[in-house]
Amino acid sequence: MPLSWRQLASLIGPPGPMPPQLVWLANPQANDRRILLHAPQTLTIGRVDAVLTGGTSPSISFSLRHGADVSAAGTAVTTDPITTASTTSGSVITSFQVPAIPEGQWLWLEVTASSGSPQALTVSVQFS
Repeated sequence: MPLSWRQLASLIGPPGPMPPQLVWLANPQANDRRILLHAPQTLTIGRVDAVLTGGTSPSISFSLRHGADVSAAGTAVTTDPITTASTTSGSVITSFQVPAIPEGQWLWLEVTASSGSPQALTVSVQFS
């Protein structure tokens, strides 16, 4: 006899930790937007790593935002945009004003400024 949904769920157990999410943007420009995920459960951002490749003295500012409607402004995770100019070891961000992403909301990255023509921006978002 097949298992019921409840029986199957009890065997699987509660959801585990969310793996880190990685986003890569080629030739990032202001107003570029990339969706990272749709939260399957309430998630809390614990760390963000960002690094640039290429360009001449490149710099990128970006905002991580979440909300139910990706066409709206959403809620910013940090008060000010996150800025990185590192092409070597990257930048690490561990302080957030609104780190919690409610279940069912989208998380996206939005580039707010770009200079020095970076070839790519790579961002890793880790959850605690």
